[in-house]
Amino acid sequence: MKISVEFLSLPIVTKIVGGKSLSLNFSGQTVDDLVSEIVNKYGEKVRRFFLDESGKLDRVFKILLNKKEWISRDQMNKTLKEGDQVTIMMLIGGG
Repeated sequence: MKISVEFLSLPIVTKIVGGKSLSLNFSGQTVDDLVSEIVNKYGEKVRRFFLDESGKLDRVFKILLNKKEWISRDQMNKTLKEGDQVTIMMLIGGG
């Protein structure tokens, strides 16, 4: 299936993948599968950036599905469908 992925405020990743967004022909099913595919496709630098020591998406990253549904770390098994848009961003607190 074809999935659109957008990277917001992630200059390290956008440099490696060649832009702020990409379209993937994705053979997995879940958000977690998508993160794994991106990490496997783009290598060790992306792996170290996105994943914590246990191999899960680091808590500093947030995922937005189709610009309306936030996906939490315990919802990474959410099933994706053809044409979904996944936005990965780093939220930074401050004031």
